[in-house]
Amino acid sequence: MKGKEKPLLDRFKPFWETGKNISEDAKKIAFCLKTYAVNQIFTVYKKNNSSLQESEKKEFEGWIRELASEKKVLGSDANCTAEEYSQFLQSSFDNVDDEDRNGEVTVTTSYNFKLLGDLIDVLSQWGPIQDEWQKKSKNFNKLKIY
Repeated sequence: MKGKEKPLLDRFKPFWETGKNISEDAKKIAFCLKTYAVNQIFTVYKKNNSSLQESEKKEFEGWIRELASEKKVLGSDANCTAEEYSQFLQSSFDNVDDEDRNGEVTVTTSYNFKLLGDLIDVLSQWGPIQDEWQKKSKNFNKLKIY
């Protein structure tokens, strides 16, 4: 392994932050994205016998409390299906692609490409992703505009 490994919370924080920033009309997708981040932390924790750094524990506990609160609001409708994710992904891609083709390259456009990359990664939890989306994911996660 090269260099020092990132702290456990930092590895999945981008998914959490992306989930927090998804618009109100996609609360269910946002909830699922944040749940994915928390589940991945637990998975890595158990598999590698890793632990959170002391400074990360309070933040992670806050994530869990926030998810519990959101779960109460969403109720039984909190779980996402692969189809719902795919539809949200395609819709999001269409919007960002239009912005990009129209020359509207802004920080928001860049953020939206990053969001798409994260969503594609999460979609993989339901099984293999189409090759086209896998290639796009690699590009989206590299794209940054400052």
